[in-house]
Amino acid sequence: MKKIAIWLGLSILMMILWVAGLMIGNLIFPSNLMEMETDSDGAAGFIFFLVSALNAGIILKLIYKARYTGWKLAGLVFLVSFGIQYFMSQIETVWFNDSLGLPGNGIATIVLGGAFTLVTFTTIAIWITGKFKSEPDKNNNTPRFRFSVKKILLLSAVIWPLIYFAFGYLVAWQFEEVRLLYSGTREIDSFVEIMKGNFQSGLYLFQIFRGFLWVFIGILVLKMARGTKISKGILLGLLFTILGSSGLLLPNPIMPEMVRIAHLLETSTSSFIWGFIIAWTLWQPVPGTEMENNKTE
Repeated sequence: MKKIAIWLGLSILMMILWVAGLMIGNLIFPSNLMEMETDSDGAAGFIFFLVSALNAGIILKLIYKARYTGWKLAGLVFLVSFGIQYFMSQIETVWFNDSLGLPGNGIATIVLGGAFTLVTFTTIAIWITGKFKSEPDKNNNTPRFRFSVKKILLLSAVIWPLIYFAFGYLVAWQFEEVRLLYSGTREIDSFVEIMKGNFQSGLYLFQIFRGFLWVFIGILVLKMARGTKISKGILLGLLFTILGSSGLLLPNPIMPEMVRIAHLLETSTSSFIWGFIIAWTLWQPVPGTEMENNKTE
């Protein structure tokens, strides 16, 4: 009951900080982002609370499962959550901004506002959960695990681009509105033709770069979270899905309605699969070094 109360309270806090962050970002990087109209309706407030609750809940789950405490925990939780929710999404916004048309100051507002929101939220959440202790729990020492360079390369250069382009084509690209926004035509080419264009434009190389960043974030979560390989995979998949995709539940001023829905369907499915694959592929603790606490937090 106490954890539910904490979650609900932090969900409301997330809503407040989200708005405050955008206002602060807009003060430093003035833009028309706050004034741009969306196709929101009376349900927007409930959806906003739902998105805030989902984000607060998954960050709380990471905090509860973490083997660290104090400022080390705060720094890692911020790095993971900001990396997924803001950095990874906005570097892709920059790549596709010719189609999206988001002002540069608008991107800066989102990134700065997100940093403020998550720094403040993470600090308060760790304090409320009682994990701001001066000393880490010595019964939960970080296990050493093998880093396979070959597996990291395979994940970043092959598996991630395959997931990204397959889901992009089979899910998002099947929506006429998506094709019209990004290509200027309603016609749909074959997957082979699309991939030729992705290689020529450099998008494939860009996704390899993003793949390395995703794997880096995944390694941070694997090292900090307690649990079995399966539980770590579920946690990482949910982090990628909720922090990376839940914002698409909200109407936004840069994506037509059907484009937003298409990307929501595309990313919410692919992100979970991708997170689970990272955990399943990379998590190989050195025998005798892992001191796990597998209790459900």
